[in-house]
Amino acid sequence: MATSRHNITVEDEVYEEFCRYAGKKGIKISTWVTQKMKEFIEEEKMIEEFRRKRS
Repeated sequence: MATSRHNITVEDEVYEEFCRYAGKKGIKISTWVTQKMKEFIEEEKMIEEFRRKRS
């Protein structure tokens, strides 16, 4: 699987809190962001399909 690097801006407090909780579970921010992006894409595809079928 190919990957690419992207800079993102995150509020300091949010990042620190994420690291505190995610670190306990061995979750990296890149893994978490990738998973959330996949979930978002899937949701959007479902919405598009619903709208197509409704039309």
